[in-house]
Amino acid sequence: MHIIVIRHGETDLNRENRLQGSKGPNPHLNPVGKKMVEELRDALLVTPTTIYASPLLRTQETARILNEQFQIPIIPVPELMERDFGTLSGKFRSEIDPKLMETDLEGKYDYRPYGGESVDDVRARILRFLSTLPLRSDDTVLLVTHRGVIRLLYDLFPESVLSNEVLPASKHAFDITSLPA
Repeated sequence: MHIIVIRHGETDLNRENRLQGSKGPNPHLNPVGKKMVEELRDALLVTPTTIYASPLLRTQETARILNEQFQIPIIPVPELMERDFGTLSGKFRSEIDPKLMETDLEGKYDYRPYGGESVDDVRARILRFLSTLPLRSDDTVLLVTHRGVIRLLYDLFPESVLSNEVLPASKHAFDITSLPA
């Protein structure tokens, strides 16, 4: 299966360098974010059969803008939501223990002490969702999600080469035929 993964467009919290997880602030795209997604939509050279999107506002708005080109089903998928940062949601990254931010960048985070999720929690829900897809098909689907999920997909499928940074409104391609053991 060909999976094109799109990170949502910019929000004010992205611009302010704040954590925005699955709980806490649920911002809309800002005007710059909407423009970023429109430009990405106009440059996409794929014809997906379905769009799966995190149910958060920023990803649903991104999916709707992308779908102006395709007019296909958008299916909300809770497993594609961003990590839950617990009580750290909405905080400036500079306010958070640098060691925790370093483990986050290394993909070894654990936000459970703050009421959030660990990397293992997020990995399990992503794999649960992927197991519902017909991976051996030739279909192309779009996933509209968040930076933490995209980074974890690269960890799960290391044969997929990170072609660009995981910035707002960035595109990432994966050809997946089976799930990791």
